[in-house]
Amino acid sequence: MDDAVQERFIREHQITNDQIKNREIWFNTHILPLLKKRYLSHLVSTIEDLINNKQKQDFLDGLEQAVERGSQEHNKDEIKNAVNSRRMRLFSIILAPVESNKVNARTNFIKGCALITYWKDLNEKQKRTIIAHELGHIVNKYVFNDAGNPHEESLATLFGYIAMCDKDRFYKTETTHYTHQSDLQIYNEIS
Repeated sequence: MDDAVQERFIREHQITNDQIKNREIWFNTHILPLLKKRYLSHLVSTIEDLINNKQKQDFLDGLEQAVERGSQEHNKDEIKNAVNSRRMRLFSIILAPVESNKVNARTNFIKGCALITYWKDLNEKQKRTIIAHELGHIVNKYVFNDAGNPHEESLATLFGYIAMCDKDRFYKTETTHYTHQSDLQIYNEIS
């Protein structure tokens, strides 16, 4: 942390040097290592949301049909509210590094989940690229209902290509909109 910013935290927010150091150490030892394992996290969570929303709607449509057939209606609104809340997830994507794979990455579909395992020793760029490809398999299955398509590998590769082009474009052109000129600028905006 910039010395001037640290002094302002101490003076303006009555935070101690120890509190500052403890928070920085905690962030660097607990948050950063986990962030490094969350490859393409915005893309992963967006795909999860798309699939969750579709599965929630399918569930709610089934609930509505059950009510129309004469099933109990008294809990219908409570169930709808629970399903539509962000607390309820019907589908998750899990990324897991493994010691070795016969292939660099693979996706296993488990009820309510897609598990992407990838070889831990790949370099960072390779990991991101193969995970994008594996996300393509998930999109094929749950969004386009293309599982089993004879061109499924090619369609997954196409999705991975589109996703990585978007990421590269973002890092090359968009990141300046999200960064600050100095630590002091961050402090002034956050305070």
